[in-house]
Amino acid sequence: MFLRIPQLSRIPARPRVAQAKPKLPAIPSLSTSAPATAYSRHFSHLSRTSPAAEIANKLEKDGCVVIESMLTPSQISGLNRDLDAALANVPAGRPANANTAPLPEGADGAVFGHNTKRLGDLLNASGTFREEVIDNDSLHDVSSEIFEETGDYWLSTAQMIQIGPGSKAQPLHPDASGWWPFWSMGDKWTPEFAVNFLIATTDTTKMNGATGVVRGSNKIKYSEVMDDTTFGFWRFSDEEVEQIELKAGDCLLLGGRIVHRGEANKTADEFRRILSCTVISSTLTPEEAHPLLLNEDMVKKVSERAKKFLGFRELATTIGPDVWQDHRQGGLMRRLGF
Repeated sequence: MFLRIPQLSRIPARPRVAQAKPKLPAIPSLSTSAPATAYSRHFSHLSRTSPAAEIANKLEKDGCVVIESMLTPSQISGLNRDLDAALANVPAGRPANANTAPLPEGADGAVFGHNTKRLGDLLNASGTFREEVIDNDSLHDVSSEIFEETGDYWLSTAQMIQIGPGSKAQPLHPDASGWWPFWSMGDKWTPEFAVNFLIATTDTTKMNGATGVVRGSNKIKYSEVMDDTTFGFWRFSDEEVEQIELKAGDCLLLGGRIVHRGEANKTADEFRRILSCTVISSTLTPEEAHPLLLNEDMVKKVSERAKKFLGFRELATTIGPDVWQDHRQGGLMRRLGF
């Protein structure tokens, strides 16, 4: 999930005082004057059994963190088996949403990858995803910690992304840029409101397209760069992009502000698969309308926390009214009958 490139040209820069010097984004890791201890030499790798608070702290500091072996080998096998047939029928170079209109000037291939396939509606496509992944302890424990400042959380969208041989690198982007708070919330209070659990279902390597991130880009002060007409909106050099390799089952958890991309697949015959699971604050609306897409018999079988995760229960917020409510006695549970 990321902001479409043509939209960037429509974001107006505010008038600037003629005598003022341009304000550039402060990214400590890209500055020679930054203290050497500002960032770790390597991005953190933690276990699925690590305390959720520790994982959330690393995410806040660096903008991303690896959760090793988040899914078991049997779960990875189940996901790949479930999705092999579905992916075979998906055209390359298109978004997961089949209703999306083509981008202007034939940009679909460049943005989505000429030999990259994206499969949505995973809750219906994969029993493993529906019955096991959305009820994963690490996913929920970490999400509870991350979104504590704003309230509950729920699933926005999930996609299987398969980067095939010859695919070029994506445009760099931060995932949260598709929601308005990214551009307007300021810099004093910046809670996470959208994160992406990128779970490898094949080994990802520097050769087959392991995700690349720009260290320190989660600290860009957009209230300043929006005043700067020279700011290049995530046009970092290739040297500033660090690839993070994963073993199948590992998860690269991305904060909403970290600039990243799926890298080029330089192999002749390897297909890199990543399960992208975007989780958002209860204060935002999900991309996929899960309560309208799932058979009730399927939903009855999942846990209470999974029901809430998918929008079959009310959600709480820390500011303002709770959301997704049935104001009648008994609420959604009584209305749904389960």
